[in-house]
Amino acid sequence: MRKRTLQYASGLAIMSCLALPALAQEDFPDPSPDAVVVVINQVQLGDVFANMDVVVDGTTSGASAVATATGNGGSASALDNDLDFDATQRQDGSVTAQTSITGESVYTNPAATVTTAYGNYTTAETTNGTVFSTVNQTSNAAVSASSVTDLNEAGDAVATTTASANVTSYGTAPGTNRGFQTQSATADVTASSQLDANYIANSAMIGSTATGNSISSYGSTTTNFNGALQTIENTATIRSYTVANVDAGNDVNVSATAAANNMTVDNAWGFATLGRDGSEVYQRSNADVEAESNLVLTEFTGLSGATAYGVGNSALISNIGSDTGMYTIQQNNGDVDSAAYFEGTSGSGGAGYASATSIGNAATATLCYTCSSDGVLSGSTAQLNNSNTTATAYARGGYGTYVSGAATAVGNSSTYKSTNTSGQ
Repeated sequence: MRKRTLQYASGLAIMSCLALPALAQEDFPDPSPDAVVVVINQVQLGDVFANMDVVVDGTTSGASAVATATGNGGSASALDNDLDFDATQRQDGSVTAQTSITGESVYTNPAATVTTAYGNYTTAETTNGTVFSTVNQTSNAAVSASSVTDLNEAGDAVATTTASANVTSYGTAPGTNRGFQTQSATADVTASSQLDANYIANSAMIGSTATGNSISSYGSTTTNFNGALQTIENTATIRSYTVANVDAGNDVNVSATAAANNMTVDNAWGFATLGRDGSEVYQRSNADVEAESNLVLTEFTGLSGATAYGVGNSALISNIGSDTGMYTIQQNNGDVDSAAYFEGTSGSGGAGYASATSIGNAATATLCYTCSSDGVLSGSTAQLNNSNTTATAYARGGYGTYVSGAATAVGNSSTYKSTNTSGQ
């Protein structure tokens, strides 16, 4: 048998009622004899920097700026075969990605920036086989991504800014996923986006996402087994910030998302589980989490607004048609703060909004058992939130406008939902 063993130090016990097992392990069957075997060991000691600046003179039919910075990156794929993927990555140098678009006017095609910074990154996938994914990632230096768009006019503006300390993804379609990931982060992660414009004719979507540790597993017609240990120390702050100042615009929307630990399983037509009974997914965050979005519009039409979402630990599994399980232990020791601000002076029927959501620990399992299938949803969740959880929203509108706002703060959230779309 292929055995993956994780030894937990006794000091990681959350408290007596949430204590971790002294030893959690996964027993995996052996890969096929002709499986593709990939072993990766990477250490990044120096800084990594990527920068792209685009200057617009006059009027152009489109503008784009893309910058990607990665401390360590590894990937593997197989076709009609098993994939045995083992990766160890350590990032000790800072990772920075920056983009900018500045100048006059951009029409026809968007003014678009894509800015991505990863401390460590892996991906593994196969078809008609089994992915055995065992990844150990450590991020010890700052990771940041920033984007600036400063134009006189634009038809459309888009900014996608992402910063993550550790990222891993794996999947099959069809086949089997068998993954166990270990991620730890000790330094700041920051994502920021800025838009300044005199006029936005059609729309603007400006978004920033900062994540400490992130795992995603996906499958279609797939049996999906997933385990993980994610930790972030109090030397780190996970921060996302988005700001836009527009004199006149239509459908201008800004968002900021920050998460310390995040694990997502997206599956269809096969047994899927996030964690196992006795080998739960464990997430612990000691980092402060901050998400802030700020939108100022002098004159506006359409729907415009600001959204901020912050979470300490997040575990999410969704499945269609088959048995589903979620077994998690979550501990959040850092403050979680989200803030969304919208201010519009006047508008011809324009609507504005501000929405802020903060959650200490969030665990969600969803099963859609369609076509009279008898899928069963099961699991257990243990959550402890030791710190402050704060959400603030502010919305202001002037003559001829409609404004709304919502602020939601939750210490612990656990949801198990089973639905039948066939109506039976």
